[in-house]
This record gives sequence, C-alpha cells and structure tokens, in this order.
Amino acid sequence: CRYGVLGNGTVVIESSEAAGLTLIPESHRDPIVTTTYGIGEMIRHAINRGHREFVIGLGGSGTNDGGVGMLEALGWRFLKASGETIARGAMGLKDLAQIDMSNAMEELKDCKFQIACDVTNPLLGENGCSAIFGPQKGATAETVKQMDSWLASYCHIVREHFPAADPDLPGSGAAGGLGFAFSTFLNGTMESGADIVAKTCGLIGDICGCDLIITGEGSLDGQSAMGKGPMHIAQLGKQYGIPVIVLAGSIGKGVETCLAEGVSAYFPIIPHPMSLQEAMDSRVAYSNLKNTTIQVMRVFHLK
Repeated sequence: CRYGVLGNGTVVIESSEAAGLTLIPESHRDPIVTTTYGIGEMIRHAINRGHREFVIGLGGSGTNDGGVGMLEALGWRFLKASGETIARGAMGLKDLAQIDMSNAMEELKDCKFQIACDVTNPLLGENGCSAIFGPQKGATAETVKQMDSWLASYCHIVREHFPAADPDLPGSGAAGGLGFAFSTFLNGTMESGADIVAKTCGLIGDICGCDLIITGEGSLDGQSAMGKGPMHIAQLGKQYGIPVIVLAGSIGKGVETCLAEGVSAYFPIIPHPMSLQEAMDSRVAYSNLKNTTIQVMRVFHLK
C-alpha cells in the first residue's frame, strides 16, 4: 500500500489502502477476523522516516476491531487474562482483559493526528459501527450483536487507562471503531474529511456564482446523510442558493433524508439491470454517467 507526503512533510494516509473492504473478495468478507494492523504499520513506517504530522482518512474499511490492530502495530499490547496476546480482528476483543502500554512508540508523543472522517456514528449501539456498517462488511445479525458487545467491553477496559474515552464522540464508530482508537490513544482530532478537501482545493471559491452543482456518490442512501462528502457539497449549495444534483451508481433505502440536507434531486446512472461487475467497468460507468448527465442538463435548460 502507499501513503502520500505533502510538501510540508505532512503524511496523508488513506486507511482503506491497508484495511479496505474492496481488498477482500466478497465471499471472504468477515469483520470478525479482519484487522487494522496494516494501518499501524504504515504509520510506524512514516514515523521511522522522521514524519510527525499526519492526516488519516477513515472510510471504506472492512474491519470492526476498534482500532486495536493499528495500536498493536504501534507497540500497545492487548492481552487475555492469562497474559497471552489476543487474536487479531474483532473476535480478539471478546478475550481482552488488560492493556499493556509500556511498549508504545515513544515518538507518538510528538505526533499530531488530524482525522478526516465523513460519518458521525458513535462506537456502540443501534447507530454504532457494528450495526450500521457491519452488514456491508460481511457480518450477520448475530455477529453484529456480538461485535457490539465486545466493543462495549473493550471500551470499559480502555477507560481504566483513559477515563475520558468517549464512545459517543461523533465519528468514533468510523472505520469499525478506528475513530475511537485515534481520538482516545493518539489524541487525534476529528474533522470532516469533506471540509479538509474543500479547504485544500478552494471549493467555496469555485462554486460561488455557479448556476448548478453536480456531484456524485457510489451508493446514495440514508447513510449518505450522516456527514458524507456529497452532503457537505449539498449544504454549501443550500447556503449559497445553488441547486445540487447528485448522480449515483445506485439509490438505496432512506435516500429521502438527503433531500433535507440540501440535495435538490438525485438520479441513478444505471439505465437497465446489470451485474455489479459490469456496472463498475470503467467504460460502462463512463457511458452511464455521460448519458445521465446529458439528460439532467436537458431538463435543467428547460427552465
């Protein structure tokens, strides 16, 4: 996997590079066993090369381990009552009894972590990472309950070391609890990923004076309204009185909530039934997007 280094030395890491859902064949997806260990390896690699400032993008993960794997790669030890190291993945949390902090990298105290996160979900409960994102990562209804219970136990143990640890902090449930790990263990500051990108590329200056904004999303549904990128753009459009059209690969349950966030209208780009593999073929996707955009603009010019 790769990470980027900006001109000022800031390291930019996309967590899905090492722990992304798309790295796993659909038939093998199981958040019980997947780990964030590789993300920690990326951070350690950058630290060993002298970097101390990080922007970490959370999203698209195939994990639900509360960030324990990432922390393990940085030197923390997560142990059973017997003193043995727990298994990696969410399943290891059921055996967690103690946390050994003595071997954490000393350089971490000099590091600054800016966490780019576009969801506001807490760690636990009906809106937590297990319930909301677990099923798309391969979890069954039963394993969702188990993982939520294991994360609750993990949180209880973490509070023995960090009394202020907050599982209700917006974004703590991002990337299977990775947000909770960064904010608690590494003093990471949560920021809207969309905000970070918008400021960096000067989005507000670009949209001022525009007649129409067109943005996109792979799957537009109720989850999209929980702080994801297109909703940030929709809110900007609403603020400046500019209509916002969202073109999406698919439209899912609860999509109506996006209209309240500033989306003027949304359109799926798939013209007829097709397999996911065909829909994601770059040539097919380009054709579908082009044809849908043409029709949207024809309607827009009718006014």
